Amino acid sequence: MVTSYQYLNGEIRKLTLKELGQAMQDKNGILWVDMEDPMEAEEETLLVSMCDFHPIAIEDCQRGREEEGHLPKVEDYGEYLFVIFNPVEGVPAADSTEAMSRLEIRTSQLSAFLTTRLLVTHHYKPLRSVNYAAQLCAKNPQFLGRGPDFLFHMIIDDIVDNYTPIMDNLDDALDGMEEEVFHDPDQSAMMRILQLKRNIMTVRRVAVYQREMLSRLSRGEFPLITADEMFYYRNVYDHLVRMTDLTDSYRDMVSSLLDAYLSVTSNRLNQVMKVLTIISTIFLPLSVITGFFGMNFVHLPIATWEHGVLATTVGMVVVAGGMLLLFKKNHWI
Repeated sequence: MVTSYQYLNGEIRKLTLKELGQAMQDKNGILWVDMEDPMEAEEETLLVSMCDFHPIAIEDCQRGREEEGHLPKVEDYGEYLFVIFNPVEGVPAADSTEAMSRLEIRTSQLSAFLTTRLLVTHHYKPLRSVNYAAQLCAKNPQFLGRGPDFLFHMIIDDIVDNYTPIMDNLDDALDGMEEEVFHDPDQSAMMRILQLKRNIMTVRRVAVYQREMLSRLSRGEFPLITADEMFYYRNVYDHLVRMTDLTDSYRDMVSSLLDAYLSVTSNRLNQVMKVLTIISTIFLPLSVITGFFGMNFVHLPIATWEHGVLATTVGMVVVAGGMLLLFKKNHWI
């Protein structure tokens, strides 16, 4: 689906494909073309025939069909900028319906071609931030009237803002996993910790690339980003810096959580082995006693004594009790 908007004389109107071509030739107003899950014919018409974008940029653009798409980047082609941004979303894992530790973080791809009077956004999945920007432009046409660089800032700013609830959920998941690990970890806790670690690393990888990209956009490296708009990009950059710092701390926390889980389970195993060792140690002398008096010889000490069984039993109890007292005195139990 292709949706085209034109800002002209203080108003915004939607354009058909034919009207869009005419507006691009006449160079009237400011244009925004949003391509949501476009067909190959639409991509060929708009990206190649009408806009004549570079084939490599179009190829990177079409990689958005893949599950994770292309990593964030910005490239200067002289008359236009080509930018890739990665929105992040959390979807329930296939085998779980519970907390964030059992959600799977996925990224999609938003590609954008930015010129002095045209913004082309391209994505294969519906994006909340693009719809949000369209609604704001419908209410206040000046948002588009300020230029494609400001409009693109609005879109990526909302994408970065949408990271906040994901980070909050990751924080809650870490707290929940920490409590579970130190109280009653089950065998599936390891898988949930590893899933949580993958989620954090996914967010961190995207945030780091986008932080570097926004750093370039906000420091005046590209003439297509005006000096007035660089301040807005710098604000988004600051948000991403904080996100990256959070993901670094979350990465350290989940690594410590994994070490703690291994320590707790190892300590549990040690306690079990300790109990089994004590039982084996107590039964070792008892086995010697019963083995000795169980030998099939005619002449054995107290073999013919009428209280022999009782005396042997009492002796075994005394030996076992003495060993338990010795273990307790040495704080082994």
